[in-house]
Amino acid sequence: MIKKINFFALFFISLSLFLTALFCIVTFSYLKKRNLEFENVLEDRNYHILVTGDYENHLFLSQVFKGAQKISSDYNSIVELYVPQSYAQNESLQHLFDFASFANVDAVIACISQNEDISELKVPLKKDSKPIPLITIGSYHSQIPQVAFVGINYSEMGKKTAEEAAALAKKDGLIFLIQSEMAGSGQTSNFINSFYSRLQKENLEKRINLIESIPYENELLRTYFPDQVQNPRAVFITLSEMAAVQTTQLVTAFQTIKADIISVGNSEIIENLFERGSISEIIAVDPEKIGNLALKEIFEYLALRYSNNYITAEVQVRKRMETSR
Repeated sequence: MIKKINFFALFFISLSLFLTALFCIVTFSYLKKRNLEFENVLEDRNYHILVTGDYENHLFLSQVFKGAQKISSDYNSIVELYVPQSYAQNESLQHLFDFASFANVDAVIACISQNEDISELKVPLKKDSKPIPLITIGSYHSQIPQVAFVGINYSEMGKKTAEEAAALAKKDGLIFLIQSEMAGSGQTSNFINSFYSRLQKENLEKRINLIESIPYENELLRTYFPDQVQNPRAVFITLSEMAAVQTTQLVTAFQTIKADIISVGNSEIIENLFERGSISEIIAVDPEKIGNLALKEIFEYLALRYSNNYITAEVQVRKRMETSR
């Protein structure tokens, strides 16, 4: 009796083999090109460090790479940036780790998103099956066997944000913290507590308003400025890219309210809004400093087989030239 062929199973097996072959071809082509580019440098340097992450963080990662590259010669190392060139070419974190294993690098600096699925993640391995030292940046995941995490001092960031908001609000302005996408984590609590504590020292706690989304101008005037009709002033603090975009769209429509926006955290979109003057200030960690710290931590670990678990980077405040003061 002739068995029936399951064409769907055959199709998916063929597709899987094709995608695997395509990944190997692309990886091999890239490695061939990379080897030609780094051949002369690698002859003189003994360590190869990879900076990687998804396309969404490519601006941040390119700056991290620059910071690591600046001190790479001090550690007899070459630093390489491996990030997809577009959303269409984006790869999973596992594929990025698999590339690090294939390239047999000596250490990896990886940006990991907060919502990354790490339930079945396998860390990169050397050719001898030993784990490649991993420094993570971005969001901290305790389940990942990392050498160290270089992250944000949320208490310091909250304090800096409060100081900048108070300066922009001046004597009579109100401060609005948009909490629509705030994560309910201990790190967020550290930010909020430090933010409030600093404003309380300035006796400004009564001028703070926690809102889910920015109200329209008439609603803002009616709800928050009932007695102040002349030159009302407001400072909006956003904690996510989406909140920053939505806030700038509504603020540009204001006619009678003088409004400033402080973005806590950065991205390519936020950077564009800042350059266009839509955002008054960006408060974020210095990505070049993160790259610098990460590389130092790698070689401390390679030398001593010991590392700090959590390292905080400096908070950087950037202001547009015409910020209203």
